[in-house]
Amino acid sequence: MEGMEYFYELYTGLPRGGPGDNASTRKAFSYLKNLPSELLILDIGCGPGMQTLELARISKGTIIALDNYQPFLDSLQQNAVKEGFEKRIIIKNQSMLEMDFINGTFDLIWSEGALYQMGFQNGLRKCYQLLKNGGYLAVTEGVLLKPNAPADAKKFWEEYPEVKDIEGNIHVIKQERFDVIAHFTLPTSSWTEQYYAPLEKQVRILKKKYQGNMIALQVFARSEKEIETYKKNSEYVGYEFFLMQKHEVY
Repeated sequence: MEGMEYFYELYTGLPRGGPGDNASTRKAFSYLKNLPSELLILDIGCGPGMQTLELARISKGTIIALDNYQPFLDSLQQNAVKEGFEKRIIIKNQSMLEMDFINGTFDLIWSEGALYQMGFQNGLRKCYQLLKNGGYLAVTEGVLLKPNAPADAKKFWEEYPEVKDIEGNIHVIKQERFDVIAHFTLPTSSWTEQYYAPLEKQVRILKKKYQGNMIALQVFARSEKEIETYKKNSEYVGYEFFLMQKHEVY
């Protein structure tokens, strides 16, 4: 995409790289039972790491936070030090498409709003390999919440043609040999308050900074259009939090 430097500047410094909230992270974690005392977690596409920090607070585990954009990782590292988690949050700059972990390494893999970049089914397949037998996977995935969505709602996912309804995603999850433990839809506030409100503020600042720069303004206009489209169609589009467990295979 032309103007990626402006896209990254837009997102640098935001508390989140996508929809989510700490209450939903905690709710998702509460469904995971009989976790080992020395829990090893992989957070794929961690971004600035709001959910990584929350996992550190509630899990007492060690978390490998993986992303390929260093400014996000720098922000997470600073916050981890502030909260005393620097020994439990391990920063790794690597693309999720190039992960080189040994299969069967992790007790839990977490990915909020990021796994789609691998393709949902391909991402599930890779996570299955990286998890221990009986390990858990927690993922938020874009879904169509209602049938007969208006054209605007379908266009919201136009850069993501694989989007399905909730049952369609559950079918894919089962195809990849996971058991669905639970699932729930992120509240609208995860989008409007936690994600879009800081993003809109950043857009206003950068539009003034880059006044007259058509490439930068086009990047910011795409974000404004996304926000407008979501607010008009929030009953039809959203993120579903899926909690699943790898079938034990011996």
